[in-house]
Amino acid sequence: PQQLLLSALTWLSSNNWELKEKGLLSIKCLATSHSKVLLCRLCEVSLPVNKEVTNLRSKVSHSAITALGELFVTLKKDMDPEVDEVAQVLLQMVWNSPEFIQKAACQTLGIMVENVTTSQAMMTALMDMGVQNHHVLVWKCVDKHLLKKIRAKKLAATPVRAERLLHLAVNLAQDCHKGTTHYGWKMLHMLMSHQKFNRLLEQFVSTCEL
Repeated sequence: PQQLLLSALTWLSSNNWELKEKGLLSIKCLATSHSKVLLCRLCEVSLPVNKEVTNLRSKVSHSAITALGELFVTLKKDMDPEVDEVAQVLLQMVWNSPEFIQKAACQTLGIMVENVTTSQAMMTALMDMGVQNHHVLVWKCVDKHLLKKIRAKKLAATPVRAERLLHLAVNLAQDCHKGTTHYGWKMLHMLMSHQKFNRLLEQFVSTCEL
């Protein structure tokens, strides 16, 4: 297993797409049968795999996305430190890729949400992407994998996160695109269950926005 890991990392650093794919397949196999070997060098493994998600060759990109899914399935909470970077890259692929890549990215995001123990990094990445991009596919994915699974209390757990989330929801609800407007209102309705919702509105949302 150790030798296979070393070989996989070498292949991933290659400029040859076939070797990269071989390296990604090896990582998936190690995640399934020898996950402890990966734990010792998790950062060295996760970084190059995540980098290949945006590979221009779709076959390599797809392999990297599914490899990340395997890592989250087998390593679970040990992947918590990697969530922020992985979430941002996967969300980028949801709105800016061929359909089969979009589907794989959305599935891996779902696997991530199910297996990590922290929602904070996920929420930060999702809100950053939401501010930058109003693509409806992104928000369908966010709704499917995150908003339905995390209560308002957890989403708005800190003042900074509550402020960002409220501004994002209000902006989306007033967006000119019907698809994103739907999810903005959905977020607002969900936040209404928060016991401090009215106070949060008064504190963080301007009168003209209300």
